[in-house]
Amino acid sequence: MVRQLIKTTFDDATTKLNYRINIADGAVFSFAMALVSQQTVIPVFIKSIGGSSIAIGMIPVIWTIGFNFPQILIANYASNQPYKKPLLLITGIFQRLFWLALAIASFYLVDAIPVGYSVTIMFFLLALAAIGGGLNFPGWFDLISKITPTNLRGRLFAWRVAIGAFLGFAGGYTVKYVLDKMLFPYNYSILFLTAFFVTMISYTLLFFIKEDTPNKPANKLGYKEYLKLIPVIIKKNQNFRNFLIADVTMIVAFTSFAFFTVDAINKFHLPDSIAGEFTMIMMLSMVFGSLVFGHLADSYGHKNNLLYMSLFTIAACFLALIAVNVYVYYLVFVFAALATAMIQVSRITLVAEMCSNEERAIYAAITNIVTVPFVLTGILAGWLAYHFEYNTVFIICMFIAALAAYWYKYKVIEPRNIKELPLL
Repeated sequence: MVRQLIKTTFDDATTKLNYRINIADGAVFSFAMALVSQQTVIPVFIKSIGGSSIAIGMIPVIWTIGFNFPQILIANYASNQPYKKPLLLITGIFQRLFWLALAIASFYLVDAIPVGYSVTIMFFLLALAAIGGGLNFPGWFDLISKITPTNLRGRLFAWRVAIGAFLGFAGGYTVKYVLDKMLFPYNYSILFLTAFFVTMISYTLLFFIKEDTPNKPANKLGYKEYLKLIPVIIKKNQNFRNFLIADVTMIVAFTSFAFFTVDAINKFHLPDSIAGEFTMIMMLSMVFGSLVFGHLADSYGHKNNLLYMSLFTIAACFLALIAVNVYVYYLVFVFAALATAMIQVSRITLVAEMCSNEERAIYAAITNIVTVPFVLTGILAGWLAYHFEYNTVFIICMFIAALAAYWYKYKVIEPRNIKELPLL
């Protein structure tokens, strides 16, 4: 029955074309992000230019606030656009330009100005790159949900992540080679520059997406009315509210990921180029995780994937605590990668099934904006790591992930088991 449904869906040539383009776009973009990974490359870069543990803890804070906050400002506009592709193209170019800016800044400024200014400038540019992504996200999410049938979304995101991770393995090798063979800070500048060019390839692919039919616009609301709608949605949709509780709990647990690479380098006296090896391990693990769990999500729903995500996070933190050599630490990045794959395959995809088509953009924006206050715990995590040790952060995050696992298991209901969505 499932095979027949998929075959029938792909009898539509436009759907099939869009499916393939979206996979290619996501895969290429993922490859670019492997070159500037927030979990392996950026933390080592900030450490190398003189950033402290607190500065490293700021990485997910800066990125998440920059990426999530602008979404609530543009989601209402995105919801009311009959065609989503023009907005996607406008915001998409803005999203990519700041990787070029980071390449230029790291090439000319890192060795030329005091450490404090250097770290501040890099964080500022990283924040702008995140803001570009945040402005791009609601329109992209609305479009990709519009042109992809529900029963194919899990596989779409799975293949995006899997092929991107496979390419990212080459990205990890590139990171290792560049950091090993080229002088600092030019090695990082080359990584940023390469990431920019690769993201521009993914941008070019977006022009080939076909959006044949306009959306039925959502109810046009003024900005104040739109903001007032947010607490109404959270209050009326209990399942969405329970999801948000689990989601923000995991945001706190994910602060541990920023410290894994630096912790391994410090514990086992490793060179910075080990970030490339860790990236390769993560990419290969994401290939496996995204394909397996993406297919499972299409058959059984995305809730279970998010439960597994919390369990994988517990495993990563636990192994970081007990690792006696770098080979055991490799497993930390295996489980961190599996958790990351679950985020990319199932987090927003689950949200898309909790609401009507017209409400997708605002639900996605709410999901991301609610996380903003909680990502500030990354600063606290950096403070704890600075004054105590990384193991303190890992212990706390392990127990927080366990709380999230409980909430996903017993409080969040698989949307496919709910007959009717709540009406506003």
